Amino acid sequence: MRQRWLLTVFVIFCGILMVLPIYFLFVSAFKEPNDVFRLSINFSHLTLDNFKAVLETNILRAIWNSFFVSSVVTIVALLFHSMSGYALARLNFPGKNFIFGWMISTLMVPFTVIMIPLYMVTKNFGMANSYLGLIVPMIFNAYGIFLFRQFYNEFPKELEEAAYMEGLSIAGTFFRIVLPLSKPMIIPLTIGFFTANWNNYLWPLIINQKEDLWVVQVALANIVGGGYETSWSIVLAAALLCALPTFALFFLVQRHLVEGVKMTGIK
Repeated sequence: MRQRWLLTVFVIFCGILMVLPIYFLFVSAFKEPNDVFRLSINFSHLTLDNFKAVLETNILRAIWNSFFVSSVVTIVALLFHSMSGYALARLNFPGKNFIFGWMISTLMVPFTVIMIPLYMVTKNFGMANSYLGLIVPMIFNAYGIFLFRQFYNEFPKELEEAAYMEGLSIAGTFFRIVLPLSKPMIIPLTIGFFTANWNNYLWPLIINQKEDLWVVQVALANIVGGGYETSWSIVLAAALLCALPTFALFFLVQRHLVEGVKMTGIK
């Protein structure tokens, strides 16, 4: 009983530590510039001037760009990764294990190693300074393929055999039976892919020089600027606006995420 009580206190303490930065982000975004770094709980001097100043920048355009890029990358990546994982788990073809091992080996290569070659390839294909340059190179990732392959290795073959008996092809079985039942894997990967591309800074910075195509991280970096003239109240207000879509995504899929974890644990 004592150990359970200590564990409960420890979990609550960790939860408070994780929530505090988010709380101060919300509160500081409404503070006046001189009160930003004062950790007070006084709500009498809150203002909306910070958000008015933020809306005069291109932050809304940057939020739309990030939302569009992250959504397209997530949807296309989930489709391609699930198909690749299913093929590696169920189909038999020459070199399957070699191809899978080669894909997994790419996870050990840091992005900074391939950044310059990837930039040169993307530029030579004419995709620099465009949505294609922001989207296409970010679609391919062996991490999602690996997780889908492991998931489909444990997928009940009886469902697929029943679909074959009903006359469905391999593609029909995948899209009508297997993919709709892959929600325990799709939901967490959706959150992971979307947030990873939403928080991506380095690649959008080097592949795009057009202000109209700035994503949120690049726009925030330009709002911060340099020196001692940074208005941190405006920066925090912009950061809050940029964080709202990720908060909304998590709350929308939270129930499905918990159900997926339960189903995975039961299996």
